[in-house]
Amino acid sequence: MSSKNKNKQKQKAPLPSKKPSANVAKKRDINWIWVAFAMIVVATFIIYFRAINFHILYGWDDQLYIRNDTHIKALSWENIKFIFTNIYASNYHPLTLLFYALDYKMGSGETSIFLHLNNVIIHLINTYLVFVIIKRISPKNQFVALITAALFAVHPMHVESVAWVSERKDVLYAFFFLLSLIKYSDYLKSEKIKHLVFAAIFFLLSCLSKSAAVVLPLAMLLFDYYTNRKYSWKMLIEKIPFFTIALIFGVGAIYSQKTTGAIQNMAPTLTFIEHISVISWAFLGYLYRAFIPINQSAIYPYPMEIGSTLPIMYYISILIVALLLAFVWYSRKWGKEIVFGFLFFIATIILVLQFIPVGAAIMADRYTYIPYIGIFFIVAKIFERLSSLESSKINYKQYSLVVLALGFLAFAVIAFERVKVWETEETLFTDVIAKYPKCSIAHLNRGNYYKDYFAKVVYANDTTKKNAYLRKSIIDFENSLKCILMKAERAKGYCNLGDTKMQLGDWTGAKSEFDDGIYTDSVVAGTEAYFLRAFANQQLKNYLAAFSDYNKAIISNPNNTGDKNTQSYTNCGVINNILNDYSSAIKNFDKALLLNPNYGDAYSYRAFSKFQLGNFKDAIVDYDKAIALTANEKNAENYTNKGIAENNLKDYTTAVTDFDKALAIDVNYANAYTNRGCSKFYLKDYQGALDDYKKVNQLNPGDVNAIKNIEITSKLLGNKPPSPLYVTY
Repeated sequence: MSSKNKNKQKQKAPLPSKKPSANVAKKRDINWIWVAFAMIVVATFIIYFRAINFHILYGWDDQLYIRNDTHIKALSWENIKFIFTNIYASNYHPLTLLFYALDYKMGSGETSIFLHLNNVIIHLINTYLVFVIIKRISPKNQFVALITAALFAVHPMHVESVAWVSERKDVLYAFFFLLSLIKYSDYLKSEKIKHLVFAAIFFLLSCLSKSAAVVLPLAMLLFDYYTNRKYSWKMLIEKIPFFTIALIFGVGAIYSQKTTGAIQNMAPTLTFIEHISVISWAFLGYLYRAFIPINQSAIYPYPMEIGSTLPIMYYISILIVALLLAFVWYSRKWGKEIVFGFLFFIATIILVLQFIPVGAAIMADRYTYIPYIGIFFIVAKIFERLSSLESSKINYKQYSLVVLALGFLAFAVIAFERVKVWETEETLFTDVIAKYPKCSIAHLNRGNYYKDYFAKVVYANDTTKKNAYLRKSIIDFENSLKCILMKAERAKGYCNLGDTKMQLGDWTGAKSEFDDGIYTDSVVAGTEAYFLRAFANQQLKNYLAAFSDYNKAIISNPNNTGDKNTQSYTNCGVINNILNDYSSAIKNFDKALLLNPNYGDAYSYRAFSKFQLGNFKDAIVDYDKAIALTANEKNAENYTNKGIAENNLKDYTTAVTDFDKALAIDVNYANAYTNRGCSKFYLKDYQGALDDYKKVNQLNPGDVNAIKNIEITSKLLGNKPPSPLYVTY
């Protein structure tokens, strides 16, 4: 063979295939993606680890959804039925409540880790679901999915949704929301009806977790747009079940809040231009914090300048939003990514943009949990574009990775620090006050925490520390009243101040605060204000005013919520007793016992009224009922009073038995010794009577009646003529 042919053969020899090396590189990239994802999960768990040991908040929404909800504390069929067939705390989210019940079933309780741990676990699962859904709609470059999931996992604006137990509904609805979109993306690829059915089921479960899920059909339409699906009647018909579910739950959410009185316009009255300015400002605030999450707050109050002239930036924000929307529309020339991501953000956040202002805040961190996925997707797509740019001078991919890594690290550090704020209401609202010193709600909530938790629970038996926290709460309540408040909030502020002054024994000051609260808004002040003002008047011996307020408390509370009417009727009876109107007292005690047949104090007070009317037998019957319903350590007085009634019936032997029971509870109860001495005297047990009178004199040195009775009994023991016995019942 000639050299020429050899060379030709060499030239024709097949070149080594590059396909295997490309597959190896692709496999290597996939392996690194999973390693990176595992690192994201670990970093996210570290961020939220400290929250696992937090107690639930003592007040705020945790009190409604967890602390005071008895139906989640026992996983029974009766409670499950109640959860799914009733509106609770002005909301219908039975699946969320059921998950709380499961937490308790696992042995949680109010201080267990499960309530927080499960929030964190669901958030980690949601991070994976975000990765999956983005990979479905952008399969060519898995780094897009990784970046979107990474930002979702550690973004500081998501701390509220994860670290706050009450926001279980947020992470839970997102879990089913994302599953629904995943199944819908499967349907778009295969057009198999089973995927659409599963998407509908997950959507229903999402709505049962939180009504905010109703926007999912809009997200589905955006998926149609991004995947280049041709619009047709089929596309619309297949979404009818989804829009039907959305309509049912949307109307249901409005109904549940209206019928329970939850929709109170706590927002200030706005002019049209103010309203648009505030909405634009909030919208830009959400976008701004997606990239620079600073000055986060549990409450973002309305600007103090409402009603005068807003800062110029509020008005300029309208123009900025308009320009931003124009830019998004223009970006269609470069592709669908920006339009899709931005519209996803708008569609999932639009319901909370305060187009109908009903809340006391213009925005909230928790509202970004799902919407930010659209923004993070845009960021990831920009990275993809930059990575594909080729330049001999600039390595765009390398620089982009550095920026993303630094951003991820910065978000993680900020989120780690932000979690600390959610430890207690004190840390939470102190943080709000530091950023918004004139935020009335923050002062009110922190004041309530000092008053209801520290003063009534932690330091209930330490008067010095208790009073110190009560004074701190007074400062907060007074500061809240210095802020611009809606009428309802001002009324609450006065009432809280009055309650605190009552606990400090300042009855006059308390009455004055309740006067202001009731005058400001008698409906909001309501039963509690009338009841507490009545009690303050009672302590000040303004009995007629107290009697009037107790009756107002009863009228304003037709359903006897909180057992307030029972207490009001009882206290009216006590006032009747003080005024010697025993017949009227008995009528009021009868009304109290009709509402609550197991109220021991009412039986005890009614027995006293009957005793004063000379109806000793009926008094004894009531004392027996009071004793049966009252804690044993509090029954020394009931046994003693019952014994006194028996003395009046000359049943001295039974009386001695009851006085013995009283003294078994309280060995130093002087009144029991006095009256037992009388019983023994009439039973001619003079030595026993003398011993009891001496005990009274020992407990109360100088007691005149005890000294005289000692003298009388001593004469009898010395065979001297007796004088009349000195006894005061």
